[in-house]
Amino acid sequence: MTTHTDSEAQHEFLQRCKEAYLLVQGFLNDTLEHGHVPARRPGYTFNSKVRQKVKEKVLLSMEKLNCAIENHGIEEIALSYNGGKDCLVVLIILLATIHQKFCLHSDTVVRKTLPADYKLDSIYINSETPFPELTTFIQSSTSYYHLNLISIKSSLKSGFEKYLNEINTTVRSIVVGIRFNDPYGSNLKYEDPTDHDWPKFLRIHPILHWNYVDVWDFLIGCNLDYCEMYDKGYTSLGGINNTIPNPYLEQKDGTYLPAYTLTENADERERLGRNVVKSNKQ
Repeated sequence: MTTHTDSEAQHEFLQRCKEAYLLVQGFLNDTLEHGHVPARRPGYTFNSKVRQKVKEKVLLSMEKLNCAIENHGIEEIALSYNGGKDCLVVLIILLATIHQKFCLHSDTVVRKTLPADYKLDSIYINSETPFPELTTFIQSSTSYYHLNLISIKSSLKSGFEKYLNEINTTVRSIVVGIRFNDPYGSNLKYEDPTDHDWPKFLRIHPILHWNYVDVWDFLIGCNLDYCEMYDKGYTSLGGINNTIPNPYLEQKDGTYLPAYTLTENADERERLGRNVVKSNKQ
């Protein structure tokens, strides 16, 4: 039974989907008020060739998500969301795709109906001690976009098993923000079933074809809020005990440039601050 509260929650969620759709369309059409680069992102160098390629990648990602929704059903799809830059891109494009598929009116296309009690599960599985800033961003962003945040403290494998078997038994597919250049990403396809020793679900990878600089061009171009740790030189966020700012962004005075300024060999250097042993001074 759908309650008035459920209806209100879905209305607010769909408003954020519309907002994301208009944002993406503005990005694609160069019509956003702030122009190519917002003033609050100093040091970002706009590259028209990169921007054009990112626009093409956005459209392909929306196509992949549209096909996933068509083939698997929106009720069976959840989002893996850890507050990082990649899954933030995925979130915005997924919301835009939901609006396009369920809310835009057309004389030639019959739109699907979103289930009355539908909520987009946002799954955060983590076994490390997270940065407080990241925790704050996860909470604020999932609240803003009206996602159904589900936090599980465990390994990924155990966490997904708990989610699929105990929390939401309807979900069969999970959208993940992995890219080709990520660890274990090079052999993936846009849709892949989990390996035999993992809980069974379909992994959907809509930004598999994106690079590090593409992610930042989209986030900067859309003027999106993101976790503040990225402005402190962190280019990939792990646990607080094994993650440091990227050494390639360190300046002579010991401060660090924002993550979006890493452009040279960015895919190879992105994770240089991850899985390190911190000194006692840090």
